[in-house]
Amino acid sequence: MIVYLIMLVLSILFLLLAERTEKKKLKILYYILSALPFFLVSAFRYDVGTDYITRYTYDFNTMVKGTDIPNLEIGFKTMVQIIIFFTTDPLPVFVISSAIIVGLVMATIFTKSKNMVLSILIFFIGGFYFDSLNIMRQYISISIVLFAYRFLLKERKQKIYYIIAVLIATTFHSTSIIMLLLVFLDKKMLANIKFVLPVAVVILILNQRLFDIIGFFIQNTRFNVYLTGKLSVGDVSIVLIFENIVLYLMMYYIYHKNKKKDNIQKEDILFLNIEGITLLVIALGSVHMLFLRIAFYFSMFQILSVPYYLSKLDGKELVEDIKKITKNKVNLVKIESKMVAIVTILVMSIFTVHFIRSYIFKDTNEVTPYKTVFAKDFEIK
Repeated sequence: MIVYLIMLVLSILFLLLAERTEKKKLKILYYILSALPFFLVSAFRYDVGTDYITRYTYDFNTMVKGTDIPNLEIGFKTMVQIIIFFTTDPLPVFVISSAIIVGLVMATIFTKSKNMVLSILIFFIGGFYFDSLNIMRQYISISIVLFAYRFLLKERKQKIYYIIAVLIATTFHSTSIIMLLLVFLDKKMLANIKFVLPVAVVILILNQRLFDIIGFFIQNTRFNVYLTGKLSVGDVSIVLIFENIVLYLMMYYIYHKNKKKDNIQKEDILFLNIEGITLLVIALGSVHMLFLRIAFYFSMFQILSVPYYLSKLDGKELVEDIKKITKNKVNLVKIESKMVAIVTILVMSIFTVHFIRSYIFKDTNEVTPYKTVFAKDFEIK
């Protein structure tokens, strides 16, 4: 984990330098240097991530022999075939994939985040970066969708660019087709608390019965692998569900406070709808593992939505609301100016608890110990 922490620190240091300079060329250089540590650690890893050897290296070597891999999407397969034309070493697969993922995610952060440092922290502590070291094809798709979301915020005719991007993403992982749903989520706030929370509770209660319904629809598809073995069960921690309930409630509160002031933008509606879907799909993850994979598409937006909503939080209003709830029994006047910072710390603390549980104690994606292609037998713990 030391390697990853050094990577994070270096990235943030260069980002802070970028924020402090007015020179355009120097700012761009610092942005590139900020993304570079994430890219290098991802690109030149060896046997880091559950699927590194058993999926990606194996499939690459199989294609080198001239054997087709039927369950690989055409975009990723084409990328691999081009690489094979030049070399039979699988390393370029990881280098190019890392460049796409880190490049698009960081470019989105640098151009769209309300708090770039916070976004990078969430990319790291939220576990998204570590997930990308494992389910690499899907994260190529996720990064394409995330980068393209900007077209949803522009004129109606420009939404076609988002649709094209999603279609490109499906050539790397077919599940990304579900993100066409976002085209309809920026006009009306659909994630009403009276709907989202009760439905999430019902999902958690029904559990296995819902699995039987899901099985009926996917039994004759390429996803039927999820009907047997360890993939046929749900696996969502209470911590992850709690984390997303907190994020949803925070965004819902801020949304309604700003709605009363007629201070609602497309981002407010889009991000809250996405977080509502995230909570529901993660709840479905307790029913079936497949939903956890789908949840990644939506939860990834937290690297933008959390900083966005925190930037619209009014500390004074929050203090007044707490006073009303507690009937003036709690005096928060002295920390009124620090309430946004306090809420930010609390939110990041929840991310951190989930991070420690999943990526340190359980090593969910098998990303430690870190090894590089330059010293495959040398392990850094």
